[in-house]
Amino acid sequence: MAYLKRLSSFFAEKFSSAQVLLTGYIVFIMLGSGLFMLPISSAEGVGLSLVDAIFTATSSISGTGLIVVDTGSYFSGFGQAVVALLIQIGNIGYMLFFALAVVFLGKKLSMVNKIIIKESISTAQLNLDLFIIKVFKYTLIIEGVAAVLLTLIFLQDFPFPEALWLGVFHSISSFCTAGFSLFPDSLIRYNDNVPFVFIIIITSYLGCCGFYVLHDVSLRLKYFFRLKDRYRLSVHSKVVLVISFSMIAIGTVVLFLVENIKQGPGKETLLTAFFQAAAAATTVGYNNMDIAGYSDPSLHAIIVLMFIGAAPSGTGGGIKMTVFAIMLIALYTFLNDRKHVHLFKRSIHPRRVARAFSIMLMAIVWNFFAIFALSITEDLPALFILFESVSALGNGGMSAGITDDLSWAGKVVLTASMLIGRVGPLIVGYTLLRNRNKADFQYPVGDVLIV
Repeated sequence: MAYLKRLSSFFAEKFSSAQVLLTGYIVFIMLGSGLFMLPISSAEGVGLSLVDAIFTATSSISGTGLIVVDTGSYFSGFGQAVVALLIQIGNIGYMLFFALAVVFLGKKLSMVNKIIIKESISTAQLNLDLFIIKVFKYTLIIEGVAAVLLTLIFLQDFPFPEALWLGVFHSISSFCTAGFSLFPDSLIRYNDNVPFVFIIIITSYLGCCGFYVLHDVSLRLKYFFRLKDRYRLSVHSKVVLVISFSMIAIGTVVLFLVENIKQGPGKETLLTAFFQAAAAATTVGYNNMDIAGYSDPSLHAIIVLMFIGAAPSGTGGGIKMTVFAIMLIALYTFLNDRKHVHLFKRSIHPRRVARAFSIMLMAIVWNFFAIFALSITEDLPALFILFESVSALGNGGMSAGITDDLSWAGKVVLTASMLIGRVGPLIVGYTLLRNRNKADFQYPVGDVLIV
């Protein structure tokens, strides 16, 4: 452990925290790819090709869920365990695993490691030692409860050992919003099982909201039940809860109405619409019906939900719902000729606003590049290419059924998108462009016409 700590500190001193974070994910992707190429990972003893192995490892570590081979039938028990492990490490955060080991051994985190961890969980105002322990506490409790409940449901169709593994795997995949399933049809076979639908969605929603929100809400509930002084939720938690519920509710109504209008009454049930809207909004990526069967307006609605995505410090992807909220409020503020951006009677710092718009712009730019590249390498409908690109960058995991038909070049483009979506477009920008030694200065003010 001392060796790992010295190695981590060495890299952190030589490189920026963003560079260390991105490099760490790449290392785990390479390790996972090597394991997937081993014959032991395959049910038939034939490992994946290099491109498919890297694609699958990146999809696992990023919590995307796009697949080029069927997870349940292609991989052996060992291969499935590797998928689950990569999902857990990548989406809880490999730096948090390192930090937990340090804390349990009674060591202190160095300042550089604290900076990297804060980058990885997208928050800066926390007692890290306490937060790290809380992360694993919430993870074990939520995944444990979900695994038990899912196992009980799977016992109706499978023997206990298989039902237990299905329960454990899908609980990890749900909470980490990864969307990997051991069934060839994702979760279509359980599309009318109400308890199953709600277990999956609640588990993925808890992962989507983020550990900061879970901690904040748990304190609010503790104070409420103990009848103590009121504990106020943070502005961040309020934004996440309001935006997430709104996205799921609006998405459900849109999918339900559009499908029943475009394809005839009874085409879409309210339960199916709710599941698909929630799966897109949380970026868990499961589907309980054939995505390619949706009409164009519904596909566009799902694209928007995946692009916005989950909350910071959570396991989901997308540009983040807080970014979306800040941009909407900033636009409203500008149109009303006001100087300050306000959310829940609090002012948002201009640097946060600039960061939100930067993330949005970089996501749009990369998506444009990815779509342009895929339109060259693939002979597929434009809407399907758009859907696949947004799904990869937003770590949404839903597919219109074209992933396994992509060329090796197309898979490389989506692999890059998934990795960028996992670490964040802005982090990648910091990694490539930021100069640690460059002084901050200001030139005389100039003017540029906008309109």
